[in-house]
Amino acid sequence: MSNSELAENFPAALGFLPTLRYVEYHLVEHCNLSCQRCGHFSPLAKPGFSDPEAFAHDLRQLATHFSTIGRIRLLGGEPLLHQTPEAFVDIAHVVFPNSDLRIVTNGTLLKSMRDSFWEACRRAGVTLDFSMYPIMEKGRTQLEELCAREHVKIDVNRYTTFLAGINPRGDSNPEKSMNYCRKQFYCPLLHNSRLYVCGFPATVHYFNDKFNRTIPDDPGIDIFDPTLDGHQILRLLETPVETCRFCSCLYEAHPWKSTRVHQAEEYEVSEVTRDRVASNGGLRFVDHS
Repeated sequence: MSNSELAENFPAALGFLPTLRYVEYHLVEHCNLSCQRCGHFSPLAKPGFSDPEAFAHDLRQLATHFSTIGRIRLLGGEPLLHQTPEAFVDIAHVVFPNSDLRIVTNGTLLKSMRDSFWEACRRAGVTLDFSMYPIMEKGRTQLEELCAREHVKIDVNRYTTFLAGINPRGDSNPEKSMNYCRKQFYCPLLHNSRLYVCGFPATVHYFNDKFNRTIPDDPGIDIFDPTLDGHQILRLLETPVETCRFCSCLYEAHPWKSTRVHQAEEYEVSEVTRDRVASNGGLRFVDHS
């Protein structure tokens, strides 16, 4: 056994549970905005609400595989559309009390949240990741003041562009796609007792249904599979899936825009970009703003 193999297997041999660096979870599938090129296809999804009990069931199973989760992000869609987002906050905090727990929100509903929501956020030390799109810039100060009064931390993330990243040819090298992607992103998604390498294979069915496309999804990693442990799950999260063939290694940045009419081509990289991907790949961004 090599030194690297020994180092990898030593904790497992002693029964140590590894750490899962990050996981995200959809409280809802839909959104109250309609951003062009939304990476999770939320404007294309019908209303869908997650069940807190199912979330608890899955988190307790993850706790048998991992000592902790570094960061848990509750998102959507717009997660504050859920009637009881505080239930998910409490569950996550009980199962993984040391996790950096965050809610990703566009901020439009924060002023209407009940006291029970703010109380849960304070109990769990939640940070609100405020995705500040251009239409919300004028309201930034009010939201920051609201969170200060409620003693809840808010991180402002300003977004002026969204990315087109689908290669409709499906001829991207999956290993290169995974390697290049992981240099920038690590975003496993938990959904219905399965972990996905990212949100793309878990949500691309919305794109397919809307535009009559056939980009392959992925069944995900069954966290209740008795043959898997946390170390094996971590390795599978680094393993390319068939959907990776449709992920462009060149992302095109376009100005943020809200629209009620969506087209498949908006999500796809241009012919010129596809040719550049085919020639040499590489995780880079082409700015069309």
